[in-house]
Amino acid sequence: MNIATGAMNTLLPKLAELVVGEYKLQKGVKGEIKELEKELTYISAALRKVSEVPVDQLDEQVKVWARDARELSYDIEDAVDTFMLRGKGREQEGQDTSSLKGLIGKAANLYKKARNNHKIHNVIKDIMDQVKKVSECRDRYKVDNIAAGPSLVSVDPRLEAMYRKAAEIVGIDGPKSELVKRLMNEDISSLQQPKIISIVGVGGLGKTTLANALLQDLKAKFDCHFFVSVSFNPDIKKIFKNILVQLDENKYGHIDEAWEINLLINKIIDFLKNRRCLCVIDDLWKELPWDTIKLALQGGTHGSKIIITTRNKAVAEHVGGGIYELKPLSNDDSRELFYKRIFDSLDNFPPDLSKATEKILKKCGGVPLAIITTASLLATKPRCSVEWEKVNNFIGSGSENSPHVDKMNTIIRLSYNDLPFHLKTCLLSLSKYPEDQVIRKDVLVWSWIAEGFITRVGSNLQETGEGYFNELINRSLIQPVNVISHFHPLGERGAYACQLHDMVLELIIKLSAEEGFATTLLSDGEQAGASSHQREREIIRRLSLHNSSNANASITERKLLSKVRSLDVFGRADLMMPVLSRFCVLRVLQLEDCSGLDNNHLKDLSNLYLLKFLRLQGLKVTELPESIGKLESLETLDIRGAYESVIMLPLSFGKLGKLVRLHADSVELPDGVALENMKSLQELVAIRLTLHAMTEIGKLRELKALELFIEEEPETSTDNWEELVRTCLQMCPNLLQVLVLRAPLVLRSMDFMARVPSGLQTFMCNIHLMAIPRWIDSSLSCLTVLSILLWRARVQLEHLDKLAGLPSLRFLRIRALSPPHEQEKLVIHSSPSSFPCLTELRISCPLMFLKFQPGAMRKLQRFCLGFDARKTAEHFRTNTFDYGFENLPSLQHVVIDFFNYELPKAQDAIRKTINDHPNHPSLDFS
Repeated sequence: MNIATGAMNTLLPKLAELVVGEYKLQKGVKGEIKELEKELTYISAALRKVSEVPVDQLDEQVKVWARDARELSYDIEDAVDTFMLRGKGREQEGQDTSSLKGLIGKAANLYKKARNNHKIHNVIKDIMDQVKKVSECRDRYKVDNIAAGPSLVSVDPRLEAMYRKAAEIVGIDGPKSELVKRLMNEDISSLQQPKIISIVGVGGLGKTTLANALLQDLKAKFDCHFFVSVSFNPDIKKIFKNILVQLDENKYGHIDEAWEINLLINKIIDFLKNRRCLCVIDDLWKELPWDTIKLALQGGTHGSKIIITTRNKAVAEHVGGGIYELKPLSNDDSRELFYKRIFDSLDNFPPDLSKATEKILKKCGGVPLAIITTASLLATKPRCSVEWEKVNNFIGSGSENSPHVDKMNTIIRLSYNDLPFHLKTCLLSLSKYPEDQVIRKDVLVWSWIAEGFITRVGSNLQETGEGYFNELINRSLIQPVNVISHFHPLGERGAYACQLHDMVLELIIKLSAEEGFATTLLSDGEQAGASSHQREREIIRRLSLHNSSNANASITERKLLSKVRSLDVFGRADLMMPVLSRFCVLRVLQLEDCSGLDNNHLKDLSNLYLLKFLRLQGLKVTELPESIGKLESLETLDIRGAYESVIMLPLSFGKLGKLVRLHADSVELPDGVALENMKSLQELVAIRLTLHAMTEIGKLRELKALELFIEEEPETSTDNWEELVRTCLQMCPNLLQVLVLRAPLVLRSMDFMARVPSGLQTFMCNIHLMAIPRWIDSSLSCLTVLSILLWRARVQLEHLDKLAGLPSLRFLRIRALSPPHEQEKLVIHSSPSSFPCLTELRISCPLMFLKFQPGAMRKLQRFCLGFDARKTAEHFRTNTFDYGFENLPSLQHVVIDFFNYELPKAQDAIRKTINDHPNHPSLDFS
């Protein structure tokens, strides 16, 4: 059981709050709650132990105990949450009282019926009775003594990659050539210490195959070589013995078992002295084994090379040296590998299998092991489209029992088992999403917070959640989307979303169904990943509907929906969504397509008192219903993707005292609404700029992020707009960290902002300015993201010189629209204090020529340039387009936009410069 600890993490702090909070409980009741808290702490510790053991090593009784403990913790948390909310004065109606002796119903109606501590005592007593039963089972099954045992020894599924014939390997030439170039590029530093390159990628991507191919091609150029696999649970002593045997089998073929690790390390160091060695450290999972292994390699100077393979980018970063992120195979290479595995010759491929083949390859996602294992399975089947379609369907359903599929699942499950319990929970939560869904990072993190998956005390939950997201990417379990090209409106960098490989999704759907974590109903009414026994479970904690028709109504009618904590509807919500009044303890509600909903459909929202996260995508309404104001637990309201240009917020919006963030494309605050009681509000995106709105926003002392938009009205003059903007921006809260402005206006200047929030970290101005504001200078010590839109003004060297003094700036974007026909050549000078932190620069201007001098922008990783190549070549009378990229030591990515006019000479010149760069940055012409 890997997700059983989740509810406990949020429940225990709530019990502590009951004792010290504003609930006026008698001393005896407080003592009972403390006793309950103590007992649950023991259960939580036992659950954590269980979560650390791979599920296939758990006794069936322990699995049952963990499932019962988890279900109990959910019921207790629902009761406590309901009581804490109702205990502050609101009554609850329509609660389900069918389980746990009706403790949810008792909690909901406690104050309404009696308002006395005797009733509270009864609720606690009911809970305690249940907890004692679970504790007795814990003792009976000796759960506290559980520990992960040694895994059964099986054939390493990566072993085949080491001995595969070179002729059978597909798509390896490009990566191998690139890595040879990097490894063999000798410099002074590589002669003094070993050069290290880590190959990073998801399990089954071919890292071992590539590393072994490099070893075979290059070993003749070295004095000695070795290849060792570290794996998930490494035996370091055995690894060192293996290294010695490969270095000198005659001398170390029979090593004394009494040799300790220190002696083995010294023997390796002595052997590598004055020798040039090629070392492959395969399948490195964690940092600690490397810290030990590297002690033995410190003698490998004279141009030694070390190749690491790992699934975890964080491990590669810890190791140091270069990082090569191995990409999935191209469509053509995938097809070739697939065909080679089944047919003696490509000429033997039957055309009628093409359609099924493309579907299967799409699911394999370019992962060689997935392609090989699937092809191996198909090789045992009749070569007809009907049989291949069956296999295609089985791949997504987990129904096919095959050693080939088991091999792939074993590799993915290893990565899953290596996760800490909190990341297992977060990964399983992705099982609710449809195949190929692009999942936004912010939406994912907000839902994790709402469900209590992120509970670190004293930390920023948003930042912690983003850390979880990044760690799942680093471990190659989720695939980042638009890392380079996407720019978040609030200045957030990196991957803005993710996707799941089909086989990862298949595994977590299966695990989720096994553990009763989530129930996913597909369009045919079947439950994804569930066995017939699992489909009989009445209790649903998380429900996801995928394009389900009304045929699913009969299924949901049979289920107990009153305990559902999360409801996600992918498809037309008006055709699929069950009656919301049946969901009594819902925390997360996400409706992907609200185009058919009106405010009558949304009226039942007012009953969802525990709702924390509400996402309504594709709304067609012009205003939100007043019932929104009754969602007193709501923390996140996300209505992006609406069809209407502006949605009016209800007057009751000001009653959402726990709301942390509102995200929309465009909303308007009605006159008469007051925001002074919204003391938790930190993010407002995007509000129509009015004097009333800014007067109220100015009262939000905790506001950190604000996006404002202006709708231009024909009868309003530019002077009046400037006055409105000037007046409103002076009201910005002092703690503001992110400010985004957008409007189809031209302002002569923004120098009127005399009072700029000192902690401003992001400023994005999509208002046409005729000059860069004077207040943007080195005094803005926290500014990390800056985006400016210039109108009829050219980008000048003095602009860049001034911005170079911003000490924390990491992202800079300057766009110049309709500039004058004159433009000077911009030279970025070298200076230790010039752009000390800048990692990304984007400049867009019809006439633009940059030159980076040595030492300029030493940390720049991404450079995006948009310009008219033809006009620039004519204006500056050049075809060389030498930007000095060789002077940017950290450069990784270059994007060039020729403004829809390609100039081959410019492309060739830029491509040659990039190819000669020691980092071999990626180059895209858009």
